[in-house]
Amino acid sequence: MDLYVLDAEIFGLESALSSTEELPRLEILVQLAWHLRQRDCQQALCLIKEAEDLLKALSKTLKNPASTLTRIALIRAEIQWLYGDLDLAKQDANLAFNLSEECGDFISLGDTYFLFSSIHRDLGEIQQRDQCLQAAKEHYLDAGDLLRTQVALARQLHNSAIRDPQNTLTELHQHFNVELDYHPSVVAWLASARAIIANKIGDMGESCRLHIQAHAAALETGQIRQSILAATNAADSFATLGDMNAALEWDEIALGYARENQWPSSLAIALLQTGNALRLLGRHEEAKEKLIEALNNQIKIPRSRTYAHTLAYLGDLSLDLGKPDEALRFFEQAAERIENHNEPVFLSDCWRGQAIAYCRLDLVNEAHEKICQALNIAREHHNIDEQIKCLRVYAELARKNPDFHNNSLQIESQAPNLCLHYQLEALALCQSIKGINIPADLLDHIADSYALIADFQSAFHYSRLAAKAKDNRRLHEAHNRAIAMQVRYENARHRADAEYHRKIATSEAERAASLQEASNTLETLGLIGRELTANLDVESVFEALHRHVNDLLDATSFGISLLEPDGDTLRFVFGIENGVPIPCFETALDHPISSFARCARERQEIVLEREPGATGRFIIPGTVATLSLLYTPLMIGERLLGVMSIQSTRAHVYGERERSILRTLAAYGAIALDNASAYKQLQLTLTALRETQNQLEEVSITDPLTGLRNRRFLLQNIESDVARALRAYEDQMHNPNELMNHPADSDIVFFMVDLDHFKSVNDTYGHACGDMVLMQMRDRLQSVFRESDYLVRWGGEEFLVVARTCNRKDAALVAERIRQVVADTTFKLLDDVEISRTCSVGYASFPFLPMQPHLVTWAQVVNFADQGLYLVKKSGRNACIGIIHTSLVQPEDFYSRVMRHPQQAAQSGLISIASHRTDDLDDTIHAS
Repeated sequence: MDLYVLDAEIFGLESALSSTEELPRLEILVQLAWHLRQRDCQQALCLIKEAEDLLKALSKTLKNPASTLTRIALIRAEIQWLYGDLDLAKQDANLAFNLSEECGDFISLGDTYFLFSSIHRDLGEIQQRDQCLQAAKEHYLDAGDLLRTQVALARQLHNSAIRDPQNTLTELHQHFNVELDYHPSVVAWLASARAIIANKIGDMGESCRLHIQAHAAALETGQIRQSILAATNAADSFATLGDMNAALEWDEIALGYARENQWPSSLAIALLQTGNALRLLGRHEEAKEKLIEALNNQIKIPRSRTYAHTLAYLGDLSLDLGKPDEALRFFEQAAERIENHNEPVFLSDCWRGQAIAYCRLDLVNEAHEKICQALNIAREHHNIDEQIKCLRVYAELARKNPDFHNNSLQIESQAPNLCLHYQLEALALCQSIKGINIPADLLDHIADSYALIADFQSAFHYSRLAAKAKDNRRLHEAHNRAIAMQVRYENARHRADAEYHRKIATSEAERAASLQEASNTLETLGLIGRELTANLDVESVFEALHRHVNDLLDATSFGISLLEPDGDTLRFVFGIENGVPIPCFETALDHPISSFARCARERQEIVLEREPGATGRFIIPGTVATLSLLYTPLMIGERLLGVMSIQSTRAHVYGERERSILRTLAAYGAIALDNASAYKQLQLTLTALRETQNQLEEVSITDPLTGLRNRRFLLQNIESDVARALRAYEDQMHNPNELMNHPADSDIVFFMVDLDHFKSVNDTYGHACGDMVLMQMRDRLQSVFRESDYLVRWGGEEFLVVARTCNRKDAALVAERIRQVVADTTFKLLDDVEISRTCSVGYASFPFLPMQPHLVTWAQVVNFADQGLYLVKKSGRNACIGIIHTSLVQPEDFYSRVMRHPQQAAQSGLISIASHRTDDLDDTIHAS
């Protein structure tokens, strides 16, 4: 089953569930629960509970429950992850992993790693998160699941965009074509990755649009947690644009979904962003309430990235409220937690927050230490924005503490004092960024610093620059508001379009309900409808429609025209007038006066009333001039099948009642005709598929040269013979009076036959002659064995014959017959050349040990026969050797001892080697 599906497929599964029982119901229960795991956690849990009960009831008939149990464990684990029960989630995910690994299910293994990645994310274990996501992608690739692979790759890009937007953008273009449309489950992560990159490079309008797109795609595919995250990110981008109304609107959307589901992490993210938006609006008390609530919701996941961000936002809020001691605690806790998340710039932000708090607490050395660390990180990662912020903290530190000196920086500056040095350095960095609007407050602070040292000319210069920067800022803010308004307008338009389509769907549903109500009113029509739609023969549908029309309506003439595949022609396929068939004919869809063509073009019902003798109308040759004519289209949804018409020689006979009846019949008729057409096509397709399948099956189990069976055939068919033989011996073992006798004709004897010196035939006469020898070899084997025995080309010139339901006492005689029939008759080659060849035969019987029938498998018995063949080859060829059991009770390592040293095994009585020549055999024989 897919990783994520659209809402429409959920409706289909819910409909199917109501009409299925037992095994099909179990499958649908698990599928539906899987796709509801985020859409409706409680419903999903109810469904898997029912599935588990049904699984117990079907345990005796269900062959492989592992895949079902795996999926149930994954559903439960994901729901536990959503609710923050991460230890329980890991337990069930481990169970799913073991089950899927046991049955080699790459898809389930990939889904398990995908979930592990989410669990590690909430645990703050970022390296493990990335490793698990990579493992998920690799398993999806091994399974050949392109959609799952794309989802995993898009999620990797989403994760890396936060840390390294530039390289992520390069990877994104390598793996995804921005011109192509991807499945919404992929778009949910892909659009989010692109939105984060747009945010990092300052394209906030595009960031808003892409986050909204990610939200819609995630919502549509049941990735509710990702949809909440995308909504909060959209709010953050709107806030950056200065559109706080839009920011709060999207925060409320996220918060609404989060409160509905009560998932700690999602609720914390929504509360966090809402609190930050309120802080930016100066609504500090409300902001603190939301941020504290966010923190309390993360008690189960204190190592998550969101927890660290919440602490940092509380630190910012405390600074705004003039509580530096409180801010310091929050920033320290945030920095402690964020170090595991590989986000150095965020760590720099936390240290900078600590430095500001220390500065405001007049702890100069501590402030200097933290701002130095923050600036080093910002420089190391070339983050100019963070460097500017750090330099401004340095400036504030120098301004508040004139005696402060940064000994760690060997400063050579022309600035009059250290405060101005840092302010001017920050200004220089701002000016190095192309297209940036230099912060007006920085210019104001520089002007103030010059004024303090009585350099009024410089102060005036920077005051003017500050005024210009404020004008630029107002223009920039106006531009941002315009972008935000455009994004909001586009989003509103998309919503309006969606609402419009929803209303259309509702209207169609109401129309269908109206038709259903009419059919319920007319019980006869209901019965007719059931009869028609159950019919899968086109001609029978035509005749049934004609019969019922005649019963219910005044219809001198009845006719049906169907649209040809070209879409430009109507073919009159069935017609009756006064009991006489009307010949078939064709009419162009653009015929100027044909009412059939007009009805098809307009796809609307047409009622015509004609005066006797009226001209300018299309009349089918040989038919009467009717006065009342009613045409109705045959439609399946928006698809036109054709037109049905009734006509009467009487005037004004088709009122609303008659039109309603014909509309209903046309609706049933269209369904019946569509079903009949689909059924006919299905039958043709199934017939072709069955023929192809039979051919492929036959080819897959047949040797193409000799026409004999191959190894695959043997593997598919031998088990039933093995089971039969074992039952016979087991039944006898339960009867003490017959223990010394073998069950008559219950053995399976394996004969391994090899043509001697076959290579010389190919080398001397060519491969064509070699093929002729192999085909004649087939004929000789067929002359010895029964049709019910298996003749298998084992490879090259080697054949395996499986004599079924025979007695092992006859094995030596049969082996000698094989040897003789090959040795006594020449092989005929091209140009009437004849050559003689002999063969070597090894044989063994199954069960090999009558008193221990399960000790040696049939495949091991084949290896015994192969050993016999090898012994013949070693002894000089053209002979038969059988590996025979003895009456001793054998140890567990019996098979390996025989295979390692068959001669020693024979000498010690483990086996008997039936041969006329055993003295000159090499004892170092190995399994083939």
